[in-house]
Amino acid sequence: MTIRNQIIGVMRFSYPAKEGFSVSQMDEAALEAHLYDEDRLLRRFLYLETITLPSLAAQTDMDFRLVILGGTSLPMRWRSQLRGLEQRFTWIKVVFLDRMGALAAAKRSFRRGTDEGTTHITGFRIDDDDAVSTDYIAKTRNLADRMLHAGLADQPTAIAFSRGIYWNLYDPEQPFHEFREPQPLGLACAMVTTADLPTCIYRYNHRRLGCYIPTYMEPGDDYMFLRTLHGHNDSGRSIPPHAVEMATRRGRKLMRERFALDEAAAISLMPEPPRGEGRDLGPKGPLT
Repeated sequence: MTIRNQIIGVMRFSYPAKEGFSVSQMDEAALEAHLYDEDRLLRRFLYLETITLPSLAAQTDMDFRLVILGGTSLPMRWRSQLRGLEQRFTWIKVVFLDRMGALAAAKRSFRRGTDEGTTHITGFRIDDDDAVSTDYIAKTRNLADRMLHAGLADQPTAIAFSRGIYWNLYDPEQPFHEFREPQPLGLACAMVTTADLPTCIYRYNHRRLGCYIPTYMEPGDDYMFLRTLHGHNDSGRSIPPHAVEMATRRGRKLMRERFALDEAAAISLMPEPPRGEGRDLGPKGPLT
């Protein structure tokens, strides 16, 4: 059988899922009021267009699709803004779905992004306030295709990268830390499946992927993800205990060189600009 592996990402953009988020237990009216608050959505679009999309637009391998999932209840003003991104970037497909469970919505989104003739999907997840390195798609494809042709991904199989950067937008003294994740992160993480999608990357807690499906983690020396902390994250985030402080100048340089961000625009997202150069303790401990 000829293998045709398609790389598809799904981003949930303020989607009012029935479960899967800390706010999902709100009643529908309260949830929509929270998700669709004007200040909140202005901020989410700012993060999306300043952090996430530039890193994807600069991929060395542009043969991928990003499905942005929104709810059918999203006000027209914001739906139009997402449609504008779809027109601007040929690799974006916007999908609006009625409210349902998080897994069902994710699987439908992957299916909406699948081309005819595809035999396998390498599906990745990404949030609207994070970035991946500009070679993420190329490296993920290389690993996925090698595993498929070697018969090592005959069942759903995860591929994750361990090394990345944490950026705290609210810490002007020490905004950047580097870290090697000991377990898969929900960023720079994908799942290889057949095109009929028996499951997808959103099925399991990313930290426990290895408990349920074969999981390959690439250690490597390259920084593969940029994860933000800003007080408005939909999931609780913090700097990992063993993360190593990175000099601010180095963090800003990596923004440009590894993630293709406009440094000035990205730094302007911080309520207070960085002060000083931060500390750079270099590699330290087994998790860095």
